[in-house]
Amino acid sequence: MNLFSIFFPTDSIRDLYLKKIFQMGEDVYDRNSVNRPIQGVKRISFKKKYKQIPGYWVRIELNEDKRNKTIKQKIAKEIPRFWLEQHLFFPEELMHQRKMEKMWMQKYNLMEERNDLDAWKLFFREGKSHLEAGRFDIARAAFLCIYKNNPFFLKKYKRYYVFEDLAYYYEAEEELHNSIRCLKIQASLQPDSVEAYLNMSNFLLLSGLVEEAIDVCKRGLLIAPDDAYLINNLLIGYVHGGYYEIALSYLEDRIEKYPYISMNWKLLGDIFCQIENDKAAIICYKKALYVNSEDIYEVEQDIYCSLGICYQELCEIKKAILYYEKFLKMNHEDEVVLTNLSKIYRDDLKEYDKAEYYAKKVVVLYPENGYGYHHLGLVYLYAGRLEKAKWYLYKARKLLPNYQPIHDAIVALKGKYIAF
Repeated sequence: MNLFSIFFPTDSIRDLYLKKIFQMGEDVYDRNSVNRPIQGVKRISFKKKYKQIPGYWVRIELNEDKRNKTIKQKIAKEIPRFWLEQHLFFPEELMHQRKMEKMWMQKYNLMEERNDLDAWKLFFREGKSHLEAGRFDIARAAFLCIYKNNPFFLKKYKRYYVFEDLAYYYEAEEELHNSIRCLKIQASLQPDSVEAYLNMSNFLLLSGLVEEAIDVCKRGLLIAPDDAYLINNLLIGYVHGGYYEIALSYLEDRIEKYPYISMNWKLLGDIFCQIENDKAAIICYKKALYVNSEDIYEVEQDIYCSLGICYQELCEIKKAILYYEKFLKMNHEDEVVLTNLSKIYRDDLKEYDKAEYYAKKVVVLYPENGYGYHHLGLVYLYAGRLEKAKWYLYKARKLLPNYQPIHDAIVALKGKYIAF
C-alpha cells in the first residue's frame, strides 16, 4: 500500500508527526505545503475534511523506490494506529456512552492535551457533522462528552445552542425525557437566561405534564421575574391544572404592581375566558387595548380574536363581526376566525353568500382540512344548493371518515332529496 490517509486532531500535532517521519525542517514544511521534493514521496496533500470526516488530514502517496519501505516503517512506528483512516473512530451507530467518550478522548488527544482549544473545536465540528447527517443520538453523545470534560468551551460563542437543537428533535420524536435532559444542560450553561426553561415548559405543557411545567416556570422566574413568556406558560399551567383562583390571584398582584402593561390585562382576560366569564374577559381585553403599552403588538391580534369569540358567545353578533374583521386586517388567513365568521353568517344571520365567501377561503387556504369542506357543505345545505352540498360533504367524509357531524349532515342531505 503506497497511499496513507492520516487524521490529526490539530495542525500543531500534524506538524510534529510529519517532521518526525520525514525529518523536515521549517524550510521544507510550512504547514500548508511541502516546499521541495522528498525522496520516496510522490505527493503530500492536506485536507480539512476527508470522506465527510473533519480533521487535519494528510494524504501521503509514495513512489516505488528504495525509500518506500523506510517511510512505511516510520509511519507504522510513529503514527498511532487509531489515527490511520482504516482504524479511525467515527461512529455511525450508537455505542455505550463511556466507550464512545474513551475513544473520542483518545482520538483528539484530550487525555494528554486537555486544554488544546483546536482539538476541542474539531471535536465540536464532528458533533455538528453527526447532527447535520441526522445521527442525533451520536451527536448528543459527542456534545455530552464535551460538556462533561470542558463545559466552559460550550459557553463560548453560544455553542450550547446545539442542545436546544437536539431538544427540538427529541420533542418531535416524542422522546420527552431526552428533550428535557438536553434543555437542562443548556440551562446549566446559560445560568442567567430563561430560554431553556421556556422551552422546557412549552414541551411539558404540550405533553400534558402540568405540575412539572409549573415547577419549571417558577424556577425560570427566579432568574427573570418579569419574563412575559414564562408568566404566560405559568398561567397556562395553572389554568390547565384547574388552579383558577391561584392564576387570578397571581395576575391581580401583577396588575397592582404593573397596571399599565397590556400583556397582564390580556392574560387576565384569557383566564376569565377559560372559566366562561365572557363579560369580565371583555373588560380585561378592552383594558389591554386602552393601556396600549409597548407589548401591545405581541397580543393585539389575539385580543381581537378573543373579543370576537366572547361577543359570539354572548350572541352580540355585530360586535363579534367587528372584532373578527379587525383581526383579519392583521391576519387574513386564520382558519378559526374565517370559520367563525362563516358560522355567524350561516347560522345567525342566514346570509349564505357571505357564509360561502368565508368558508371558501378556508377550503382554498387549507385544502387538506376536512372541517373546511364540512362547513362549506353545510352552507350549501342550508341554502338549498344540494348538489354542491353533496360534493363538499362527501369530500369532507373522505378526509374525516370518523367525524360524526359530517355523517349527520349527509343524512340531513338525503332527507332533503327525499323531500323533493
